[in-house]
Amino acid sequence: MDTLTGENRLLRVDILHDVGKSLNPAIDMGQIEAASSKAWAGSRRKNVWNDKGKLMTHAPSTYKIPVASDVPAEFNARIYESGINAEDPFFARRQSASRR
Repeated sequence: MDTLTGENRLLRVDILHDVGKSLNPAIDMGQIEAASSKAWAGSRRKNVWNDKGKLMTHAPSTYKIPVASDVPAEFNARIYESGINAEDPFFARRQSASRR
C-alpha cells in the first residue's frame, strides 16, 4: 500500500485448489487463475452502488477491468492432486463397479 496515493498492489498469491479429479488440468488452471484475478480486482472496487441502490459499475467504461499488470509478480497456483471426493455418489458407483 502506498500511503501517499492509496494505491495498492498484490505482491504474491498462493493457491492450492481442489477440483476433484481433473479432466483437463490446463483448462482448470486457466479457470483458477482467471477467477483469482477477477476476485482480487473485485475486492478493490469502490462505490459499486450509489445511495439510491443503483449499480454504478454496469459497463466496462464504469469499472476497472483487470489487466496483466494487476497479476502479482509471484503467482503460485497448483491443483490439489489427491482431490477425490469419496462422498460423490457417481464416483463411488464407478469405484465399486471397477472392483468387481
